[in-house]
Amino acid sequence: MNISHNPLDYVTRQDLIELGLSPDEIAEAYQPSGGGVYHARGAESMGKTLWVAHKYRYLIDKGLYTPYDAVGNITLKGKYGDGYTVLKGKDLREYLWNLTHVPYTGKIVIIDEADSEFPARSFNEKEQTEIALRLWHTAKLHNYIFLTSHLGNSTDIIMHLASHFYIFPRQPNFTTNSMDFTIANGLDLTMTDWTATDIIKTMLIYSRRELTEDTETEQGKIMPSLKKKQPQKDIELDIEAELNGLTLEKG
Repeated sequence: MNISHNPLDYVTRQDLIELGLSPDEIAEAYQPSGGGVYHARGAESMGKTLWVAHKYRYLIDKGLYTPYDAVGNITLKGKYGDGYTVLKGKDLREYLWNLTHVPYTGKIVIIDEADSEFPARSFNEKEQTEIALRLWHTAKLHNYIFLTSHLGNSTDIIMHLASHFYIFPRQPNFTTNSMDFTIANGLDLTMTDWTATDIIKTMLIYSRRELTEDTETEQGKIMPSLKKKQPQKDIELDIEAELNGLTLEKG
């Protein structure tokens, strides 16, 4: 039996008159939440990113969102990438800040390998902590945030607590063109098994061999252990170069 959660289904016209509500206020009385934070977890090659891409494809195909509403740190292809924006590193974190502070509504954000964007051991910046805390507002703003991470304590605890749904996918079955997965619903504390169908075509719409970090900022970095072997003058020059956004070339 489906029970309505719309309060308008339980009141009379006389009730609305007594409350003194205008037609516009009545129209806004029921705004069901859409979206949420979906966190796909598992070991390598278990279909975490595939599940996210498939859910994204579903939302686009149903006309609920368009690629222009979506950003993420993976590359999408075909019609699913036309209008979609790739953001990584500080650009992705800035978007997440705006998502929860401007705020944006009706958006999709993909954070693949969230372990690298919000790692457990170095997740200590105040602004990043605030971003994570405000993810609880995601559903009411009709935003979808899709995370993937590895099993264990690889991602900051706040990101775990802010996840509405945990997804545990299993490797796709090429014979049946499907993938089984389990959803742990943190809102009503239930676990249910599902099957995603027509999964193979989804493998073609995203880049399956891509670093999710902002590689441009990583290029030219010197390993900390190597810095210790450098003369102090060279270390100072390296620091100055990094502050100026330059890469010191050794000759």
